[in-house]
Amino acid sequence: MILLAWLACATPAPTVVGVASIQTTRCAACGGTCREDTAPALSRQHRSEDLDYALSPPCGGDHDPCWAAWGVHEEPVRPESWVHNLEHGGIVLLHTPGLPADERALLVSFADSMPPGRVVVAPWDGEMDLEGAQAAAVAWEHRLMLGCVDLAAITDFYTRWSGRAPEDTLSAPSAGCMDSGGGG
Repeated sequence: MILLAWLACATPAPTVVGVASIQTTRCAACGGTCREDTAPALSRQHRSEDLDYALSPPCGGDHDPCWAAWGVHEEPVRPESWVHNLEHGGIVLLHTPGLPADERALLVSFADSMPPGRVVVAPWDGEMDLEGAQAAAVAWEHRLMLGCVDLAAITDFYTRWSGRAPEDTLSAPSAGCMDSGGGG
């Protein structure tokens, strides 16, 4: 009994509880499903350990003190790092590792056309569950799950949610984070 009480106190509460609203439409680019949802972040503390997020991909909550480097990544980036980018008003574009090259090129082109310090593009690791989506756009407390790369939907999402986070700033992660490997 005492052990159970200790475990209950030692296990941190989730920092995002779950989806608060869902809107589903057809992706104009492919006719697949585009689903946008919202989930309130209950906490945004800096924590260095690996975290278990209630949502996959996460759209807020506790995160690593070091951000991910802005721009395009060839390898998956720790969610704990890019959630910090979200807290600063960034948009993270995730895609399946097997996304066709032409669709990945659309994501890269989109990121390159945006102001510096606003977009991260990365494949997600095999442990993330995007519920059948091929790509996702993620902002602080908002997610857009895409059946295909739909640039119109991504542009609309970016316009509505970029720069709308608790600590909006266009600054880059600190050099110390980048040197330690924690940010990218």
